[in-house]
Amino acid sequence: MDTISVIVETPAGSCQKYTYDSVNGQMKLKKILPLGMTFPFDFGFLPGTKGGDDDPLDVIVISEFSTFPGCSVECRIIGAFIVHQSESNNGNKMIRNDRFIAVPVASVLYEKVDTLKDLPKKAGTQLEAFFKNYIEQEGKQLKIEKRISAEQACKLIHRCEDKLDKILLFEIFLPLKNNRAKAFPKHYFDDLRNLLVKKFGGVTVYRRSPVTGVWDNPETGHEQDELIIYEVMSSTGDEVFWRQLKVDLANQFSQDELLIRSSRIDIL
Repeated sequence: MDTISVIVETPAGSCQKYTYDSVNGQMKLKKILPLGMTFPFDFGFLPGTKGGDDDPLDVIVISEFSTFPGCSVECRIIGAFIVHQSESNNGNKMIRNDRFIAVPVASVLYEKVDTLKDLPKKAGTQLEAFFKNYIEQEGKQLKIEKRISAEQACKLIHRCEDKLDKILLFEIFLPLKNNRAKAFPKHYFDDLRNLLVKKFGGVTVYRRSPVTGVWDNPETGHEQDELIIYEVMSSTGDEVFWRQLKVDLANQFSQDELLIRSSRIDIL
């Protein structure tokens, strides 16, 4: 199952609600919860997404440990609650504000939890009660429409990612042949293409041939390479994904150094 990075705003056990201030890039104290009320688990958001309230998607991170405000946690999504809530105090207008449920990859206690059904029966009910009580304390209304599966939740996240402008361009440079001038297997390239289409919704593939590589090496001198280049656009950079992909591709294509280049772009 694919993983995703969650930014924690409020840690488990806290009675203070923190929120990320995107203007100055800092966490700030938003409010104090009523006496005796605390967050049952880490609460945060999915960067690079945009929900019905125009904010990043909300996530509860279920784990045996807590982290701290601003911590990035690599998680797998196990499901979500489809939620509508009133936009303001005593307001009649309802907006979509889903709550996604995730488990850290590092968790030992929940390492076999992949869906909401794998959780203890009371866990889902307790989470629903917390969401309702939390919103009602603000004088708002909240209605949980239904629970959805991990697969459905991931599809919903991808749709919410598409709402943001894609301002980052990523380019992957790969050789078509190995050091013995033998072509790499076709499925290497097909697998990468399918992975990028699945994650980013599309990919541009083109060849650059020949390319002259110039290195300060008196033994080899100039070399001619045929390259295939993959380009994708994204609204945000997932550092964990790109670092792991670079390692995997370098091993697969037997490269000491493999180039993945990112740049910020303006779409006209």
